[in-house]
Amino acid sequence: MAKTGLVLEGGSFRGIFTAGVLDCLLDNGISFPYVIGVSAGSGNAVNFIAGQRGRTQKVIMHENADPYFGLEQMMKSKKLLDLDKMLFDYAYDQIPLDFDAFFKSGTESEYVVANCETGLAEDLSPDGTHDRLLNLCKASCSVPVISQPVEIDGSYYLDGSIIDSIPYRRAMKKGCEKVVAVLTRMDEESPTDYSKMKLILNLCYKNRFPKVAEVMINRKNAYDKQMKGLKTMEKAGRAFVIRPQVPSIGHFENDNGKMNEFYRHGYDIMSKRTEALREFLDT
Repeated sequence: MAKTGLVLEGGSFRGIFTAGVLDCLLDNGISFPYVIGVSAGSGNAVNFIAGQRGRTQKVIMHENADPYFGLEQMMKSKKLLDLDKMLFDYAYDQIPLDFDAFFKSGTESEYVVANCETGLAEDLSPDGTHDRLLNLCKASCSVPVISQPVEIDGSYYLDGSIIDSIPYRRAMKKGCEKVVAVLTRMDEESPTDYSKMKLILNLCYKNRFPKVAEVMINRKNAYDKQMKGLKTMEKAGRAFVIRPQVPSIGHFENDNGKMNEFYRHGYDIMSKRTEALREFLDT
């Protein structure tokens, strides 16, 4: 059987679609030897590998937990998006992460981050410690402008999706002959176009991190090229792509009903395509 990698796109709260897809995979006992996540896909990756069905949905919707996004919580944390609360507080207390299950899974995983100094994507791996795993997710999820760069091993990182939104090429470099890619947008939907935010990006990053500002401005073109390559792989039978068939929710959707519907949409799509996925994996 060919080694198949699981590739998880980001998209902020749109990652709840991916949560539905992965919960369906867990319900059907489908796993992968290699998983790579970027941005919201990194949190999905951790919970999937740990086998914690429903945890991503609970985290995104902060079910029975303190909110981590919005103006109300900003009064306390001074952050519009409090990643420390979402990742560390939840994992250790409010919505516990099963670290033991994650590290005992035997699954190789990587998390895509954007190096602020070089303007290049890096694919970082856990080292067996809890804090590093959570810091990798924090860096990968650090949305430009509203989040501060995260320091890891002396370098500063932001959301990996600004450079490598769908890291299927990395999966191939890691020995995967095929990939299963879970996307969070319909085919006709475009990613965030940072070129429209050029003035803000230059204000935030031009002096200290000019290279990352440059790649953000060119992000949409890079994304379009990635999608073209992924479609070529799909036609060749080397990629199995799962994506929404309805318009995506907002990046920071606050309507719980819409989020639940998008989660269910992901679960239902994967449920209908489970047998086709098994055939793809067995080929």
